[in-house]
Amino acid sequence: MNVIERFLCYAGYHTTSDEFCENCPSTAGQLVLGKKLTEDMKAIGLTDVRQDEFGYVYGFLPGNCPELSEPLGLIAHMDTSPDASGKNIQPRIVRQYDGQDIVLNEQENIVLETAKYPEILRYKGQDIIVTNGKTLLGADDKAGIAEIVTACEYLIAHPQIKHGEIRVGFTPDEEIGQGADHFDVKK
Repeated sequence: MNVIERFLCYAGYHTTSDEFCENCPSTAGQLVLGKKLTEDMKAIGLTDVRQDEFGYVYGFLPGNCPELSEPLGLIAHMDTSPDASGKNIQPRIVRQYDGQDIVLNEQENIVLETAKYPEILRYKGQDIIVTNGKTLLGADDKAGIAEIVTACEYLIAHPQIKHGEIRVGFTPDEEIGQGADHFDVKK
C-alpha cells in the first residue's frame, strides 16, 4: 500500500476527540483506529506492537546498524479536532491541480477559493487531497501516521538502508491537549 492509499484509509476513521470527556481516549473511534494501526504495523513487520489501555499504540523496528545506538522516535496522533466534524469524511484527489478555485461541494456551494487561501497555489500541477468541505480531512495527523507506517515498511523492504532502532508511537487526544498524558516515554 502506498502512502496516499494508506492516508485515505486512515482518514476514513472517525476519531474526533471530545474535550468534555475525562476518559482516555476521549472517544471510541480512536481505539478503533488504534486497533487498525496495530494490525497494519504487525503486518509490515514491526515488533513488540501493542495498544495499551489508554489507546496509545507502540511498535518497534530493530536497527540494522550497530553504530547507530540511539533510537529514533517517530510520533503522530490519531485524533482530529472537535472544532469540525470528523465523521463521514469523503476525501477525493484533485489530479494535477490547475491553480483555480476548487469546488468542494457543488450542492452547498462550498468552494476552496484561491483568493482566500493563496497558499494552495504552491501546489499547482500536483495532486492534492481535499474533503467535501463539510468535514475535516484529518491530515493532522493521519498523514503523519501514514508516512510513518509507510517509511517503516520501506525500511523493512530495503534492509540495505542502514538505520538504528526506530520506536513508533501513536497517541490519542492530542487535539484536546492530552496526547502526552499517558505516553510511555521509556517504550
